[in-house]
Amino acid sequence: MSHPRGKKKTVAAVAAAGAVGLVATALVAGAQTSAADPISLTLNYHCTFPLVGSQSLKVVINTDLPTTVNTGQPTGAFDIKAVSTINADTVSGLSLIGATTLEGTAAAAATVAAPGLNLPVNVPITLDKTNIPASGEMSINAAGKTPSLTFTQAGQAKITVGDLNLKVTPRKADGSVTGITPDGTIDAPCTQDSGQNNTLATITINGGGGTTTPPVTTPPTTTPPTTTPPTMTPPTTTPPGGGIKYSFGITGQTALKTLGSTAPITGSFDADVNLSAKTFTGNLQLNPTHTDFKLFGFVQGSSDVKVVQNGPQTGELVGTGFKAHIKFDTFLTTVNLFGIPISTDPKCGTVSPSTSEMTTGPDFDLLKGGKLSGTYSLSALQNCGSFNDIISAFAKSDGNTLELNLAKK
Repeated sequence: MSHPRGKKKTVAAVAAAGAVGLVATALVAGAQTSAADPISLTLNYHCTFPLVGSQSLKVVINTDLPTTVNTGQPTGAFDIKAVSTINADTVSGLSLIGATTLEGTAAAAATVAAPGLNLPVNVPITLDKTNIPASGEMSINAAGKTPSLTFTQAGQAKITVGDLNLKVTPRKADGSVTGITPDGTIDAPCTQDSGQNNTLATITINGGGGTTTPPVTTPPTTTPPTTTPPTMTPPTTTPPGGGIKYSFGITGQTALKTLGSTAPITGSFDADVNLSAKTFTGNLQLNPTHTDFKLFGFVQGSSDVKVVQNGPQTGELVGTGFKAHIKFDTFLTTVNLFGIPISTDPKCGTVSPSTSEMTTGPDFDLLKGGKLSGTYSLSALQNCGSFNDIISAFAKSDGNTLELNLAKK
């Protein structure tokens, strides 16, 4: 079962969270004891997560940076505050893996370009644990400090912000990891959307009083997240549908009530999930199977069975699993009594399709799979030759069961 608490086992929201702080902390280099001006920069990213794929992330960076600095004089560190907004699809993905909080670290790339200097900056930051809402967007605050720089030549310094790398862990309410990866931690790269102005600041470097000492950076320090949230800007959203794909292998069995028999089931189920609407459309493929039965308790019979989905399968995400509205046609491609074929028409099958409301078990995990079960009825049969009415009388039934095990591909 296509960009839900994200369960991440995923999830995209997870990484987004880290981005906030990271961007905030590492992107800047350059501050000065001279008067500082407030700066706000909004950047859009797309981060790739398990479960929910590529999802949008918007980060707003706020800081006070000087407009001028002097050569040879350390700039000192300046505070950075930021807020990232994670879209509703990512939050839904986290819900699907049972996550209630997320935490972790991030590393943001930036570049400081000045006369005689082209300095890449990559600053780590620790993210405070943040509660994940039940639905909708999610905002994460972060704070940090710029590194200190010393410029040796007069001119202009330009600070630009680059991509992000997130390392975040979604956790369940009891503090355990979700299992979205073996250790529960997600490594998610975030690429900056193209066509944006990613210049955080342009600073004039005044000459005089300088030294010839090469530029030196001082590692940044981080501060706890501010209690006053910075400016927030609504994020870009993934178009409805999301294009998020899930694929499961199927094993299990069906029990045919009136025939008193069972038939093994194998196959696959692929779903395209709309995280925003918490719905999906699916493709059910079941392999031909065989069942042996006894009529009246002693007449030995057997049949080859073929099940074909009737139109696209639909359903809804519920909790950490789903409910599926299954619709299919059943064909008895051969029917034998005492080893003698009494029907061999491949069109021998139900007059009307069967339906089943199938639900996943309480321990179902979208990242691994689990149990899916339901009941269904078989209608009367047609196209089964001269013995059609007899075969139909025994095949027509209510209360047949489907017990399936789904394994994530």
